[in-house]
Amino acid sequence: MSSITDIDALIESLSPEQIKAIMSVVASKKPTKVDTSRKLRRMALTDLYFSVEPKPHHKISDRPMSPEEYSDMRESIRQQVLSGVDL
Repeated sequence: MSSITDIDALIESLSPEQIKAIMSVVASKKPTKVDTSRKLRRMALTDLYFSVEPKPHHKISDRPMSPEEYSDMRESIRQQVLSGVDL
């Protein structure tokens, strides 16, 4: 407990200028900038996928897509988006 009272006494003996000088040297551990580049990239990939995703009711050659065609087309677009190809 004596160390706490010693610290309190030392702080009380400091002038405002000395406290300001000490505080300017002490660096805070808070991040100054948050890196959001990965989040922005993931959001861009999601937006790209949903902007070109086939709709099940769309037609190919004047006929509706079969479930297999829809699934294959959706998977191919997903692979292209993940590989970085701009559609």
